[in-house]
Amino acid sequence: MAQDRMEESSAAVKALYGTENPCSIKGAPELGEIMQKFIYSDVNNQVKMPLAQKELLTLAVLTANNTPEDIGIHVKGALNAGATPEEIRETIYQCTPYVGFARSKAALIEMQIAFEETGVKLPLENQGTTTDADRIAKGEQTQVDIFGDRMRGFANSGKGDQAHINNWLSGNCFGDYYTRKVLDLKQRELITFTAIITLGCCDPQAKAHVNGNLGVGNTRQDLIDAVTVALPYIGYPRTLNAISAINAVVPAE
Repeated sequence: MAQDRMEESSAAVKALYGTENPCSIKGAPELGEIMQKFIYSDVNNQVKMPLAQKELLTLAVLTANNTPEDIGIHVKGALNAGATPEEIRETIYQCTPYVGFARSKAALIEMQIAFEETGVKLPLENQGTTTDADRIAKGEQTQVDIFGDRMRGFANSGKGDQAHINNWLSGNCFGDYYTRKVLDLKQRELITFTAIITLGCCDPQAKAHVNGNLGVGNTRQDLIDAVTVALPYIGYPRTLNAISAINAVVPAE
């Protein structure tokens, strides 16, 4: 059985990355083998979502984890699995309001190098849909679309010296990012949830975005699959916290 896992994982790695191997660790071949068999046999068999989606969620994890050195090979893997360059870029963009500009910038630099190495036609087209005049209104409407009518008026709901934070959540977090083209709200919410659980110590936000995912049509299984994809990169403590967030909102039947 152990040999079957190695053969299966080696075939998956070759199909996604060719002669490169994201699990190769100089001086630590045993850990690399454990990693390869776990991700590309165990996890791949457990998660039934398309390979392209797995690779996109892995890019979200790597961006949130601030491990840009691993971004390039997974950009290539996502392309080989059928993801478009625009989907890859939008996945990293979507992480930005949750993980910060610095982590996304580092990931985007490596993404661009991988695009150039694989002959992607550049530059990619801009995908924004808002203007300075309507970004707050469109962002708040997106909050309503995801979380329900209770979010109406959120942009102006902040009090005192924190009023600007609520305004920016509508205009920046949701207006500048969620309204972009290429990815729909279901895809963006699952990426957001994946980035948040990767960060850890964000339990209220994780629970909020479990609700958000359910609100746009994702299921408990979609959320469990996202956690399963993230697990090898975030470890078991953050994974168990993510499962607790899911269970608190939508318990297992």
